[in-house]
Order: sequence, then C-alpha cells, then structure tokens
Amino acid sequence: MFDPSSIILTVEVLQTLLDSLPNPVFLIDRDHRLVLINQAMADFVGYEREAILGRSSEGRVPPALLEGYWRIDDRVFATGESDETEEIVTGAGGQRRIVITRKRLIQLDTVAGPTKFIIAVLSDVTRFREAEARARHLAAHDGLTGLPNRGQFTQRLAEALAAAQRSGELVAVLLVDLDGFKPINDRFGHIVGDSVLRIIGRRLGGVIRAGDTVARLGGDEFCVIQRGISQEDHALNLAGRIVAAIGQPLAAQPEPLAVTASVGLALCPFDGDDPDILLERADRALYAVKHAGRGGFSRYHAGLHRPLAPPDMPVLLRDLPAEPPPLAAGEIS
Repeated sequence: MFDPSSIILTVEVLQTLLDSLPNPVFLIDRDHRLVLINQAMADFVGYEREAILGRSSEGRVPPALLEGYWRIDDRVFATGESDETEEIVTGAGGQRRIVITRKRLIQLDTVAGPTKFIIAVLSDVTRFREAEARARHLAAHDGLTGLPNRGQFTQRLAEALAAAQRSGELVAVLLVDLDGFKPINDRFGHIVGDSVLRIIGRRLGGVIRAGDTVARLGGDEFCVIQRGISQEDHALNLAGRIVAAIGQPLAAQPEPLAVTASVGLALCPFDGDDPDILLERADRALYAVKHAGRGGFSRYHAGLHRPLAPPDMPVLLRDLPAEPPPLAAGEIS
C-alpha cells in the first residue's frame, strides 16, 4: 500500500500539482502579493510567471477594481470565511471574460512558522453566461424578425400602463396587420415570405422612438406600444407613418412586390387601462379598417363595440360565453 507520507512536499512539487490543473489558480499573502501561480493563471493574465511573482496587482489592475479585490482579501484573512465573486475581468490580449473567483484561507508551514495565505481558483463562465443570455433573448424574442414576441410584448405593455398611471401620460396600442401578405407567401414560398416579414419588422422599428416597442405577435400581425404621449394626434401620426412605411415597394424586379397595412389603435386611458381590453379594442378598430377597404388606420370608438364580421364567418371562440352554462338537474357532464 502506498504511503502518502513518502512524498516530500516542496515548492516545486506544489508548483507541479498546481500546473496540472486546468483552472487558473494563485496564492496570495497578507500583503496581496502573488506567492504562487499556476501556468493556467499565467496564460490567463498574459504575463510570464516570473514577471508577476512576489508582486501585487498594483499597476496592472485599475485602482477601483484593485481596491475591491483587496477589500475581499482583507475580509477573508480577518474572518476566515471563504468568498465567491462573479465578475468581468480583462484577460490576455484585452479579452473581457466573465469569471467566478473562489477564495479560501489556508495555512502553510514556512520558515517563519505557520502562515496564512489565500488560495484562489478562477472558473471562466463566459460561454455559459453567453448561452444563458442567448436563451433569455430567444425566450423573449421572435426567432424570425428578432422583435419582442407576444410574451415580451405583454410584459412591456403592463409596464407601460403602470408607468402611465403614475405619470398621467397616454399610451397607444397600435395593432398592425399586413394586407396582401398571404398571396405573396403562397406564390413565392416561405423564404420570400420570411424576408418580407423581416423587412416589415425593420420598417416598423424605423418609425418608432426609443422607449417604444414593436413586437411580432404571430403570422403577419405586429403590434406597437407608444409610450409617454400627451395627445391622440401623436398616436394617429404614428399610425399614418406605419401605413406609409409598410406601403413602400418591397421589390421592383422581376415584378413589383408590395403589401399594405391595416392599423387599429386604442388609447389608454380613454379606451381602457387593461392590456386585454386595449388589445381587443385595437383589434376591433383594425377590423373596421379591413372592412372599409384595407390600407389605412382607425382608432377604436364606441360604435365598434360589437365585433364586425361577414355573415359567413364561423363563430369564434372569443364570441362564446366565458363560462359554460350550469348543468341541469340530473345532467351528467
């Protein structure tokens, strides 16, 4: 049986052990000087080991960051409690990396007697954080156009309405539906159809202000949240700009290609202050435009209270009672 006590632990042996580790590792003393670093740490910071051993990071790290590092070190030395910090650091070649630094107090025998040091291990989590950020983006955005999706739209509308209640400003909800998109998609296929939707998304983004939101709700339906306005004309002007922007030709060759837009808008607080009510009323205004010939805009008004539909349109689920009628006595569900 192997006897571990037969290993003579020297600085060289310790260095060999540290160099075998893939993660950057360093040892610092109470004066914040680097006592030992492994090769992975030297590669991470982009310095030769001999150039930084026995020195602090002063002159190599911005003073504000250095002060924070030293404050953590002093606390670990004083309390003996370990520390774990996630931070953005600049590594070799100026690359910014996201790392988790774990620091722990240890005691080693030295010629001066038992001495406390901090051993620190860095874990580069840049790829994981970037993957998480991509996943969050995909969860909140439409994969085709890159615009906020319905879920993100719902959240932003709720935030806009809450802010409007505090400030007394108006919020406009503009529901946008493309006229003539389906024939293009059917005739030229989804590749062209997808390109049209991306172009429309960019055009909508080009007519709104910073702080407003353009979202794709699905299919060829988009919606705009216009925040912080003081009068109805601001929303009507935006609706007009949307119709004009979308109506510009999409292609001239080999034949002219274009769509138009029907826009229905509802205004908070005049047309409601609930997200679902505003969307439903913007939807009624949108269908009023559709019935009037398409390619225009309209604001909701009380005359649109009942849904507009051609006689042959099937009954929609939204027109059914919200709750089923109660069962009669003796009836089995």
